[in-house]
Amino acid sequence: MNKPSSYKTSKSLSTQLGFGSKILIVLLLGFTLKTQIKAQTIDSYQYLAQSKIQRGFDVDFQWIKATEDSTLLTVFLSIPHHQLAFELQDDSNYAARYQLNLEIYKGFYEDENTRELEERIFIGDTIFVSQYENTLDPNEITKVLTTLYLPGDKYTIHMDYNYLKGRPAVTGVEINSEKLQSLNPNRRRIRDKNSRDPIFKQYIPKEILREIGLQLHPPKSQQPFYFFNNSKGSAKANITFSTQKENKIVEWIGSTNQISYSENSYVGIPTFALDSMPTYDLVISTVSKPKDVIYSETIESTTLPRFRVNLPLNNQLIESTHNIHAEFYLIDLETKVLDNKKYKLDLKSNNENINSLNFETFWQDMPTSLLQLDVAIEMLRYIVHEQTIEDVLKKKNEDKISWFDSFWNSKDPIPTTAKNELMNEYYRRIDFAFDQFSTASQPEGYDSDQGQIYIKIGPPIEIIRSFPTTSKVIEEWIYPNRTFIFTASSGFGDFILVNANKENKN
Repeated sequence: MNKPSSYKTSKSLSTQLGFGSKILIVLLLGFTLKTQIKAQTIDSYQYLAQSKIQRGFDVDFQWIKATEDSTLLTVFLSIPHHQLAFELQDDSNYAARYQLNLEIYKGFYEDENTRELEERIFIGDTIFVSQYENTLDPNEITKVLTTLYLPGDKYTIHMDYNYLKGRPAVTGVEINSEKLQSLNPNRRRIRDKNSRDPIFKQYIPKEILREIGLQLHPPKSQQPFYFFNNSKGSAKANITFSTQKENKIVEWIGSTNQISYSENSYVGIPTFALDSMPTYDLVISTVSKPKDVIYSETIESTTLPRFRVNLPLNNQLIESTHNIHAEFYLIDLETKVLDNKKYKLDLKSNNENINSLNFETFWQDMPTSLLQLDVAIEMLRYIVHEQTIEDVLKKKNEDKISWFDSFWNSKDPIPTTAKNELMNEYYRRIDFAFDQFSTASQPEGYDSDQGQIYIKIGPPIEIIRSFPTTSKVIEEWIYPNRTFIFTASSGFGDFILVNANKENKN
């Protein structure tokens, strides 16, 4: 990757710190996390951050029965931009290519010489971004949806990819464990506590995808529910629901059933699945015990608009493409109030359960600290006394959760919403400090002088850097009522605070 000059990097940092940001009083920072963080054995911020950096790309397969006699297979590709090799094209554009090749063969075959090719798919394009920072942000993601008609049967998929870093996380498929073990007998296994079958690491090596392949077949019970998020503007992963009066553009989710945290979403149901029921109930409840009903709505089918959906049948190896038309009910779900955890959606008629589907909310840009309870508590050290934190970390897990909830609930400015932007901002500042201020001599950027000031006070309205000929580089952070002055300590990005008492006269 061609990195921009140091001037551009410095200018970009100044922009991020200085403009369009709020300066928050630290005592007002708050967030209702409730019981969504679970204690884990890993309690290192650096480990959690590195895990996020190493994240690969996602390939998801899902079957969809659009009409009573048509079955589609969707291939949903999600690529974090930091997993691509961007190159500078000119002064304002960066470009990166990606390619994904899929070969779908009939059946679960043993002899590769007798296999029969059913379909070959090519997914590829070039991504352009205008800001260097967008090439590194793991939350900047390109999503591509490809659908194709495929009779509901058993298949084996072989996959290859180019220009993509990391290993893909593949969902909606199975791996032949015996073949996997014979190819790599020393591969470490991870066992599911609820199953005796070996479960292999989620991110699958390229040679496994090429040589063994993945087993694909429709689920035994066809679910009529399909979740959709509000569109984020990525046309390549969007589906349009339309009537004569309105169009709704939504984003495909896939078999993971992960809806966007703190946002309303939709559930799409083919009309053929509901036409025999004049009224039905949609019920959302928690999965964890005790089960609580969060949302319930009685719906009359005759009152819902019937949306016509154009599902594109795409394959870049074939010049012509066409659409399959289906009718869906698209129902708004009040999921914005849901916490960041797992839920169950039930479809009921006359108090009889017709169908069910588990789903979960997914916080795409969750700050790193919130991935682990002990880390989240330990990182409160900038606003909570050190002894208090030590005492809390010695508690049992349920007591830690209770304390953490109580601490932030008391500072939640909007208790009726699931997500609190103020505490999100606090932990976001920690991530920013780690990313921007970590150096070889100070690997924990949040503990640097600049990092601590940024976390406690927020971004300055202006940054001025000067280069005296007889002394080290000086950087001034200007706030409305005071200025902090730092000086370079090593010449490798380290700055120490030398004056914190200079008050602005204006």
